[in-house]
Formats: sequence, C-alpha cells, structure tokens
Amino acid sequence: MRVTKLFLTVAIVLGLGLSACSNDDDISTSGGEEKGNTHVSVALKLGGASTRALPNDYNEVGEWAGKDKVETITIFVSNMSAVTTHNFVVGEDYVVKGNFLKPLAPAAIKTTAGPKKVFVLVNATEDALNQIAAAGTGANAFEAAYAAVLKLENSGTAHDPVETSASKIAKVDDDYDVIMMTNVEPQTIEVYPNVDQAATIAGENQVNINVERAVARVMVTTAATSYDVTADGGTTIGKISNITWVLAQGENSLFIQRKTDWVTPKWDFVPTTDEAYWKAGDNYDYSGLFENYDAATKFGGTTVPELSTYAALNAAGDNKAEVLASLGLDDNAVNGKFVLPTTHEIATGEASGFKKGNTVYAMIRAKFTPGAFADDGEPDEDGTFYLGANGQFYTSAKAAYDPAGNGVTQKVTKYVGGKVIYYAWANPDEIPEWYNSPVLRNNIYHIHITGFKTIGTNWNPLYPEDPKYYDPTHPEYDPDDPNNIEDPKNPDPKPNVTVPDPENPGGPEIPVEEPENPIDPTDPLTTPETWMSVDVKVLPWKLHSYEVELGI
Repeated sequence: MRVTKLFLTVAIVLGLGLSACSNDDDISTSGGEEKGNTHVSVALKLGGASTRALPNDYNEVGEWAGKDKVETITIFVSNMSAVTTHNFVVGEDYVVKGNFLKPLAPAAIKTTAGPKKVFVLVNATEDALNQIAAAGTGANAFEAAYAAVLKLENSGTAHDPVETSASKIAKVDDDYDVIMMTNVEPQTIEVYPNVDQAATIAGENQVNINVERAVARVMVTTAATSYDVTADGGTTIGKISNITWVLAQGENSLFIQRKTDWVTPKWDFVPTTDEAYWKAGDNYDYSGLFENYDAATKFGGTTVPELSTYAALNAAGDNKAEVLASLGLDDNAVNGKFVLPTTHEIATGEASGFKKGNTVYAMIRAKFTPGAFADDGEPDEDGTFYLGANGQFYTSAKAAYDPAGNGVTQKVTKYVGGKVIYYAWANPDEIPEWYNSPVLRNNIYHIHITGFKTIGTNWNPLYPEDPKYYDPTHPEYDPDDPNNIEDPKNPDPKPNVTVPDPENPGGPEIPVEEPENPIDPTDPLTTPETWMSVDVKVLPWKLHSYEVELGI
C-alpha cells in the first residue's frame, strides 16, 4: 500500500476574554470539608504519549500535535469522600507552552493534606458539566457521572444548518479547533501540608495529567477532480465528476471518560436483521448526510479537495481563505469532519462486530456520465440515465426494458440526475478485504481517493428506514403493515423504475424490478467487488491514512 503523508499546521492558541471563576477553598463552600491549609496544582499535556490506539490499530502514519484553542479548564479534586470543582480560564490562570498547559498563580487550589484524586475536563460543554453537577459532590456519585454516557443531540434531517452530535463538543473557530478533552485517566496525588501558592506552581504538590480530544476526525482527498471509469479490457464506459462527500453513522453518545478497552456506548449494537437496523437511528448520527443538501436534486456534501490543496496552505495557515476561494471549496474541505468514537468487537472475518449498519462511513456522492447509450434517445437534461442488467446504458426505462428500443426484459437501475454513491470506511484493517474499522477519539482518519473502478450504487441503504415499509415495489411491502413509513426521510432514496403497461396503453405505468443493492446493513464491511480505490492514513492526534479506488 502506498502511503502519502499529510502535513498540517501545528499550533495552539490561548482562549482569552473570559472571566476566571476558580474556587479558593476545598469543599468548604460546597461539600462541607474543613478549610484547607495547603495548595495543589495541575499541569496538563494535550494528546500525551500515554494516549495509545488499539493494539492492532490500522493505517497509522504518525502524529500531529494539533491546532487547538484551549479556552477553559475544569478540575475536579476528590478527597475520596467528596469532590470540589475548580474552573479556570486559559490566559489568566494557565499558560500554554507547546502542547503543555502550565498553571499560573491563580490556578493554585487551596485544599487539605492527604490523598487526592484529580479529574480534568478541557473546553467542557454545558451539557457535560450539568450532567456531572447533577450527581452532587459525593466522590462515588461524581466518578460514576464522569464515566457515564453523554447523549448528544443532532439536527436529524434538517439541513439549514446541519448540527452533528460531534459538533456539540467539537468545532472549528477561526481556523482553530475548540474540542472538549478528557483526562486519559485520573491521577492520585499525596498532598503534603503547608505548601504555599508559589511552591505548588513551581512543582510541589503538582500533578501531571494527560488529556485527549473526545472526538475523532475524518478527512477525504482525491488525486483528481474527475476520473474515467473503464470496463474489463480498458474500454471507457463513462466519467465521474462533481465528487462530494458526507460522513455518517458515528455514535450519537460517548462515555465522558474513555474506557480503557475502548468500548463505546453502542459497542454491542450489531444488527443481524433489517428490523434491527431500522432502530439504528436511536444509536447513531445520520445528520451529516444532509450537509449542503439540495432536496430538489438530492445532491450535496463537501467538495472533495485534491491532496495538493494542502500543499498550497502555508505553515501559518493564514492563506486558507485564498486557497479555498481559488479552488471553490468550503472550510470543511480542509478541516474535515468530526465524529464520535465508534467501536465494536474486533475479530477475523465475519465474526467481527463491525457491520455495514454500525460502522462510520464516508459516503461519496458523484455524477456519472455514460460514454454511450444503447438506444437512440436523448438523455435527460439533469443527467438521469438507466442501467440494464446487461450492462448497457439507456436514456429511458422503456428503452432498457423494451426490445424494440434495443433493450431486453431485464432488471433496470435508475440513476436520478446521474448520481452515483460510493462508500469508504474510516479506518479499515485490510484494503480491500476489510472487516474491522474502529474509530477512536483523538485520531484523524484520512481517506485518499485514487480512482473509481466501476459505477456505484444509485441509493443509500445505510440509513435506518427499511424500504419494505415504504417502497411499494419491495417484494415484502404490505400496504396494511402498521409499521409503514408515510414520509421517508432518506436523503438518498431508492428510485422507483416504471414503464408503460403493454396490456393497458395510456394507463398507469408498471414497476420494473431493480437489481438488489449490494450494500446491506447486516453484512460485514467487505463487498463482492471493489468499487473505489482508496489509500487511508490516521494524526497527537494519531494520524491514519489510506488510499482507495472506489467501486462497489
């Protein structure tokens, strides 16, 4: 596998302009403990060396220190019976040195001597703080809340604007990342008495804690903006253009404190039936599918940039606006997209817990223009075409189905507007024989498209609406089923194909059977044939990257 490194700016910025709100006493003001007679301080390291990926993680190419804006630090100090909360502002209470956050005098926490257990949240969101605060100041209740599941809402099917679950704890602000971070693990310190403020800032009674970003990030690039698609023998059958991407099916919740075994809240959700997958919307986030979505054309997403885009960015990143404007790209094209960690049991082959219906995927939308049509008709202005089971392209369903139009009585696939869909898993174990694809917090996954091997599918089954509940042409559709969906929301729905009824000319058209979509939510991540060539690479942040040539 050829690996291309992705070079990104390394920087960190202070979050200024907020008022400090640090407590001077231990729990005397909130938990009833006696007034302290000593001080403790906490030094932080972002994405520390102890942040490790899975033992058999994939496609790793290096590390990236990050380009973070750290605004607030919340420190929780437990004396094993009660917990106090201390809020600090970077720039007033802490100073940034490289990827270290060093306490200043106001960050000295007055406390009592004895063992203390220290927890940290960086850039904590209101939801996270409220959930922890609701547990009260008892040590056991606090630790349970710090380790609990945090459910993060998303915008669902709305697309003006799209708000993913990950966007609730991670955003890009003026080209810097503002991401909630949690301690890799809490630290216990024996606090000595009679240590003053200056001494603890100098290093006495000081605990060092590694923190890691609570999200992952996916980036997609391409080697070219258009590709020829060839059949066996090298004959060009069409062209791929207008390549965009969206990200979906990350979990919609996370454990505030990462589990040591990397288990995520929906680790054991493994759909084995279509009915089981239909409930996936309770567990996963599909809002990203609606990014920049045009309901009329059913296209949308982020334009996939060429990898050379990154070379055009200077080290400081202050020419980003010019680069994006010159290439017709938006911020997401360079920044990528955040996603919540998503893991399942890793195993060999079909025993893996990763299935198409529970794994983070980048979905590629593109336009396919056939090189030639088997009939003499004119294609629709929007690019809609039909593909017969015989491998020939047609300008109408009737021509594909009717021998008089050089067609045959066959299954027919409709490509509305010429839209074709491809998939790439964020972190596959083997390319293209992939079965496992864990997405871990504090990792960046870079997917580089190098080609398209064949035409993609025409709709997305990896959206939890079972077609048998809304598609009258589905062989299991029952018009009287109470589970039927009156208003399906899938942004990439299955197009129905109909042709004139030869026994009732001028009457209602009759449906034509379509080939089965090879993407099944209950299947392993592999597919019968490879559609697309990709090269995946992952960045502290650990960076993973791979190349892929897209196909089914």
